[in-house]
Amino acid sequence: MSNLLEKASILTTPTAYDNGKILSVKPNTSVGDFDFTRNSTATRVNSEGLIEDVASGLPRIDYTNGVGSLLLEPQSTNLFLNSEILSTQDVSTLNESHTVSFYGTGSITFSGTHTGTLTGTGINNRVTVTFTASSGTLTCTVSGSVKNAQIEKSSFATSYIPTSGSVTTRLTDLCSNSGSSDLINSTEGVLYAEISALADDLTFRVLSLSDGTNNNTVKFGFRSDSNKIYAEVRSGAASQAFLSYDVSDITDFNKVALKYKVNDFSLFINGIERQTDVGGNVPIGLNTLNFNRGDINNKFYGNVKSVAVYKEALTDAELTCLTTI
Repeated sequence: MSNLLEKASILTTPTAYDNGKILSVKPNTSVGDFDFTRNSTATRVNSEGLIEDVASGLPRIDYTNGVGSLLLEPQSTNLFLNSEILSTQDVSTLNESHTVSFYGTGSITFSGTHTGTLTGTGINNRVTVTFTASSGTLTCTVSGSVKNAQIEKSSFATSYIPTSGSVTTRLTDLCSNSGSSDLINSTEGVLYAEISALADDLTFRVLSLSDGTNNNTVKFGFRSDSNKIYAEVRSGAASQAFLSYDVSDITDFNKVALKYKVNDFSLFINGIERQTDVGGNVPIGLNTLNFNRGDINNKFYGNVKSVAVYKEALTDAELTCLTTI
């Protein structure tokens, strides 16, 4: 495996970052680094399992699952006030999904636009519930210890957003603009990543090699099908290869590699070749690695343990090794 990593022209792991940058392991020059933007503070779970604040413009290496990974999230707003230790309060809701989360041993009982109870399981445990509220007022009655509480208009819980006296918004994490035409081969190569989704929310979340558009791309990610990883190669704005595979859970980490070469495309996931395509051209002008589909759309939101780019089409044996858990 170490020899395979040495072959990579770009290699990024969640080990080094700076203000506005995610630093790549390879190359050892800035051309491999990602530009990073988040115009607000945010929180992460650190290596000791504690929630801590991260300044605006700094990437987050999150340890929620025990191992560090780059956390990329969409914008979200905590509608609870004074969230550190929650008290009973009313929240205005619309007819859409809401997710409530908190730490502690107490409970929140809902009435009004939704009815039910969310009960805590421990001071260090985060519990969540998602529901579709009606339009109106949701009364949240608090009993016992309810800490770091959050209610957001989302179908899943995002990282904790502290509030004090007013609602607070965490802005989007954006990560893009790594690489160059010297580091990315348009004729043949491999795009690899170890990734997990934040939720199975049926939206497109993609990382890609591209010419800065969606016309010439090598990309993979999650899409509007439950627990499906898909890959696509496009050349001259036309799809050349489309590959996909159903995994058991996209919120688990999966190792994914997409090989591209004229009339030779294959998708490897977790040590096995899942699908191939033997007809199609390759893109032209590939010069950038982005956490989106090639342009600004279909931004990747999720957790990232590593990303690598290869300027050659690796063998099946190498791809099996690269993606083996």
